[in-house]
Amino acid sequence: MNSIQHWQADNQSALDRRLSWLREQPSKTLFFEPSGVHFISVKKIENLVQLALLEQTSLSTQLLQSQFDLTDPLNLLSPYTQAMMLSLLWHPTPQRIYLAGFGGGRIPLVLHHFFPTARVECSEIDPTLVEVAKNFFGVELDDRLQVRIQDGRSDLAAQETTYDIIAIDVVLGTGYMPYSLATREFYQLCKRRLSASGVVTVNLLQPDPFYADRVKTLQGVFDWVGLVPLAGGNAVAIATDGEGFSPEEIRDRAESLQAKLGFSFPLSERSGDFIAPPQLQEHLPELSSAQLLCDDSIPGGYFQSLPAFNTVFSLVDPKLPCPCGSGRLFERCHGGG
Repeated sequence: MNSIQHWQADNQSALDRRLSWLREQPSKTLFFEPSGVHFISVKKIENLVQLALLEQTSLSTQLLQSQFDLTDPLNLLSPYTQAMMLSLLWHPTPQRIYLAGFGGGRIPLVLHHFFPTARVECSEIDPTLVEVAKNFFGVELDDRLQVRIQDGRSDLAAQETTYDIIAIDVVLGTGYMPYSLATREFYQLCKRRLSASGVVTVNLLQPDPFYADRVKTLQGVFDWVGLVPLAGGNAVAIATDGEGFSPEEIRDRAESLQAKLGFSFPLSERSGDFIAPPQLQEHLPELSSAQLLCDDSIPGGYFQSLPAFNTVFSLVDPKLPCPCGSGRLFERCHGGG
């Protein structure tokens, strides 16, 4: 056993210890509190722990934010999180990774474990979610796994380094995705923050009326854009100015990486869902009429899925970034009265 394997064994033991109290809990709601524009809900259902963001007026959500299995906490259960790990096919030994959107911290935790020399930097606008990740999802922050409470675009713009992988996973409980994290100008910022042959991966929703526009915008900035549409409604885009791979090369690389690292989740299976650029138009005919999303031209109806801000439970800290994704403080945006 080499030094990396020793560290990983110790890290897994520490993770198991942090989660031991949860294994003793019956199936129940472990946490339910208002935070920002959501109710944050954490439930245990047998060995599953699930995080959801509920809209405050309807107590509903369009998607599950995070989940994991207490018997195998390093296994990514959500197909979209598995698909986002396909970005590793371009950088199988990443040194710096950036993630906008922390949620339950599932992807950061797994990257931190399997890549002990990598630095994983994250941004998240809701500090309560970070505490939930630490208390219920086994996350422990250190000098290689850090979270900044900041709007993702503003935070990325403030960094002076480059990243091998930039992952964008910011979706509110209503399915709303901040406009400022979807525009041509934002992806141009990502491009400037990428290392040579770096990749951007983005969690998208196929039912989103702006789905094709989001893909078109990525195509307007990057030379190569592939897509992984998933049965549950998510789709993961991967974009790069580096080398593009054929579907066969993607499957071969995924199988090789799966065998080398021993992931519990089926990375090679997700690679079979990959649609390379030549087939994108066939998968998404709307691309031919889609529009580029730009900072100065917000399409009509974009904010219809934005959750309510002025409920009796709304507890957005005025000094924190506005959940709409504008990059401004809440008190200077939707909290300004």
